[in-house]
Amino acid sequence: MSDDEVKGTAGAPKAVGAGRGLLFITAAKLWFMVAGFAIQFMLPSKRALGSPAKYGAWTIVLACVSLFNNVVITGTVQSVSRYVAQTPANAAAVIRAGLRRNVLVGAISAGIFILGAPFVSEYVLHDTAYTTYLRIAGIVIFCYSLYAVFVGAANGLRQFQKQAGLDISFATMRAALVVGAAVVTHSVAVSLGGFAAASVLILVASAAWVGMGGRGTGEPFAARELDRFFMNVAGYLALVNLLMFIDGVLLKRMVTIAAEGRGAADAAALGDAQAGLYGAVQTISRLPYQLILAVTFVIFPLISRASFEADSTRAKRYVEVTMRYSLVVVGLMAVVLAARPTAVMRLLFPAEYAVAAPAVPILVLGYVAFSLFNILGTILNGAGHTGASLKGGAATVAVCGAAVWGALRYALTHDLDPLIAAATATAISMAVGVVLAGAAVRKRFGAVIGLRTPLLVLVASAAALGVGRVWPQTGFLGGKVGTLVSLVGIGAIYLLFVSPELRPSELRKLRADTRG
Repeated sequence: MSDDEVKGTAGAPKAVGAGRGLLFITAAKLWFMVAGFAIQFMLPSKRALGSPAKYGAWTIVLACVSLFNNVVITGTVQSVSRYVAQTPANAAAVIRAGLRRNVLVGAISAGIFILGAPFVSEYVLHDTAYTTYLRIAGIVIFCYSLYAVFVGAANGLRQFQKQAGLDISFATMRAALVVGAAVVTHSVAVSLGGFAAASVLILVASAAWVGMGGRGTGEPFAARELDRFFMNVAGYLALVNLLMFIDGVLLKRMVTIAAEGRGAADAAALGDAQAGLYGAVQTISRLPYQLILAVTFVIFPLISRASFEADSTRAKRYVEVTMRYSLVVVGLMAVVLAARPTAVMRLLFPAEYAVAAPAVPILVLGYVAFSLFNILGTILNGAGHTGASLKGGAATVAVCGAAVWGALRYALTHDLDPLIAAATATAISMAVGVVLAGAAVRKRFGAVIGLRTPLLVLVASAAALGVGRVWPQTGFLGGKVGTLVSLVGIGAIYLLFVSPELRPSELRKLRADTRG
């Protein structure tokens, strides 16, 4: 047994400090990101699914599944983590309450998903071929709902090493089974079957490794508190995930309908192909969000504990430090990806996907805003201000749905690029969201981020993007190796300008303040 797992008086492991916790979770999320993007980058190849249309079908199914999965798993992780973090000695009672609730939630969600597959296929996606895909993917929803309870317990107890281990194990199994199935069968349905198999395996592993939280104190736990918090957070998360996926789903539907209106015999395939190209843009653009996601898993229990203890000074410091470092990190990823979008697209996807490159810088900017929006929402939820995050999320989704629909309608009737239209509308909507969330956090904590950091990030981004604009497009420097060299150089230029905002002593103090 490691030093981090020395048992306390209540039978719960001693918490891992925030500094080491961030390292554990960041490492796991990096691996999860690498494995996830390995799926996204390998499936389009000729050896796997082999065409933008099949890849488009995969991305649309994944979007539909994620609307359920991300709500259930994140809502459960946050609700279980919140109450375990507040009373670690009573973790066993919280875990049992979470499992009882999520057996029902998972069964209802999976049932609705499977039974509703024909309706979604015909009336939402305008393509009945998706019915089988959606039914297969429904298995994942039930498994995720129970798996999330164990992850939430590990997070609340600050057993970040266990949470990280589960993330790494699941990411590896999912990548191997999904890509392996695609390579062997070239089938979207069988690849989704690999996804379902991985979810079953990780559920068994999480139950065995995290366990039921020991005997605990034996004190009763009011499960209705868990349910109330889950419902508030779930509403917010549903809105957040709609914000992530509404553009791709609307693109698939509206392109298919427009192609039918022009008399195209393969309208559904054309819609899938556009969804596949846009899915590649989304995959690249979400890299900053995927990287910074680790911060939400660490900041949530810290804000929750500070709010529970009514320590407003400590909570304010957490907000300021978190937002400053988050902006610096997502800015770094954004400029690296946006400086040479065509080269990045050619580096990661087959050549036919490069046509979608002009949409990358636009959507990357949108996901910078979305990353900050998500962290601000996590801060509000961690402090119990779920109503504020819910209102901001609802307003942002309403803006996004209207903006994407209007932009796509205009683009398709005026023979403009629908990918650029969808990306632009989404980016603007996400910027609106971060402004609303920032105002809500400032009102409740008295701080968000100082003016100096955004200004330095803007200057650093301009300098780094300038390097990308003048970088040679042909010859060795314009090839794949040259692209990698340019990305490193672009990142180094950015870091040179923002280095004053990187303060290791501040992180050490944060770690010291929050060690168990």
